[in-house]
Amino acid sequence: MDWESASDADLSRQCRQGNAQAWRELIRRCTPTAYRVAMQILHDPAEAEDACQEVFLRMHRSFDSFDPTRTLKPWVGKITYNVCLRRREGVIRKATFAVSPEQLNERHPGADENPEAHARKGEAGQYLEQALSALSAEDRALLTLRYREGLSDSEVAEASEMRVNTVKTRIFRARAQLKQSLRRLLRGESL
Repeated sequence: MDWESASDADLSRQCRQGNAQAWRELIRRCTPTAYRVAMQILHDPAEAEDACQEVFLRMHRSFDSFDPTRTLKPWVGKITYNVCLRRREGVIRKATFAVSPEQLNERHPGADENPEAHARKGEAGQYLEQALSALSAEDRALLTLRYREGLSDSEVAEASEMRVNTVKTRIFRARAQLKQSLRRLLRGESL
């Protein structure tokens, strides 16, 4: 079977039957989502990797609860969201800037991009990360699920175990706070 083109339903059926290749494909397919959500909540690459390991263990233990008629991303997002929030409980973390796997794979300035334009893009990314760090971990996770992972509001609600209207309101408020933080940073003010 061509695992890369297998549907989530086919993949989940094979995982339920204990197919090791299906599990490897599931982990390959779900790792970017889990890692991005974990980084937005935990702000620590080592913690995010540990959280991803825990996410996949929980997925394996509770795979019977997965509805094969649904897509995997909301389910993975839900497990990651809960695992990471539990890891943060009672722990105050200092926000740090981390390099995501996508940033490591970014193109270097080439012939079609001058160094000044590349520097502006990097600076904008730093401002965005700093503004995101000012949000609560839950709001960062909601924005990550919605905009970086491309989940719908109802899928984000499923992943975060919130009502859809609550998700819409929190995302709206988080975007407004993000916009305000970006304005302050661009004016040279601190957050």
